[in-house]
Amino acid sequence: MMLSVVTPTFNKRALLGRTLAALRAQVLPAGTAWEIVVVDDGSTDDTAAWLREQALPGAPSLRVVSPGVNVGRARARNLGARAAQGRWLVFIDDDIVAPPGLLAAHLELLAAHPGDGTIGYAVTEPGLVDAPHLHYLDTRGVARLGPGPAPGRYFVTQNAAVPREAFLAVGGFDEAYLGYGFEDMEVAFRLEDRAGVRFHCLPSPVPVHVHHHTLPQFFAKRRECGTVSLRLLAGTHPGRLREMSLHHVIDGPGCGRPGAGTRLLRAFLDGGGAVVLPWLLARWPQAAGHAPRARTLYFRLMNLAVLGCYRQGVRDVGAITAN
Repeated sequence: MMLSVVTPTFNKRALLGRTLAALRAQVLPAGTAWEIVVVDDGSTDDTAAWLREQALPGAPSLRVVSPGVNVGRARARNLGARAAQGRWLVFIDDDIVAPPGLLAAHLELLAAHPGDGTIGYAVTEPGLVDAPHLHYLDTRGVARLGPGPAPGRYFVTQNAAVPREAFLAVGGFDEAYLGYGFEDMEVAFRLEDRAGVRFHCLPSPVPVHVHHHTLPQFFAKRRECGTVSLRLLAGTHPGRLREMSLHHVIDGPGCGRPGAGTRLLRAFLDGGGAVVLPWLLARWPQAAGHAPRARTLYFRLMNLAVLGCYRQGVRDVGAITAN
């Protein structure tokens, strides 16, 4: 089998319906054998019953993995990858709607680079864009790149593919990542470092992300990242912190004393900057389509605010530990 799409889901039956409908509408070369593997991660809505009705004849086949309880993002995807039979694993989240040519584009790029992986774009569904921070999100990560190589730090599971053999060889996702964030780039680092996998940007076609979160919700997720996931990442990949600018908010083993610029930035964030920046950005003036005015400045301040949220999470855990 050429391809397995792995999609974990938890209590998103309506969105999952859109995701699966879009996947079943994919146009692939004749004779391409592929499947969809859905991991029902302990959903308590009607997802399980609905999935039982979706086993339709013909291609693609639908395989459902049900751990019975909520096991979290990392383990759910690992269960799906182990149940899959494809040469390549394409990770698509349950709130992603793929255009008809997406899987064919992944396959074409993967065939051109045997043994490597792909990282594709995704943008917020236009009807959900109601604030400047959503414009910011749609320009992050691999969206900064055009066709060509992509660093593993941009690997996100909403639209990406890896060789299944290499993925399993490095142990899959680290299941210690029980909270939000960083589990995707962490496995990409191991794929790069241990399996020699390189990633390539897939700029089109572009799926839409059918998920809305407010600016406070976005910042809250980044603070959550700082409390657990960022600490795990710093402990296992300290040499990677600098390439992500995360050395400004946390020290990794063996990284030495922070430089003067980092100490100054931490002093600003710890001294109130991490609180002032979100307040300022929530009141930022908007242009047409809720785009931010002074876009470049807004994006730079958003980058600082994200670092501030990570820093708050790191410090909160430190304060709890000290007590």
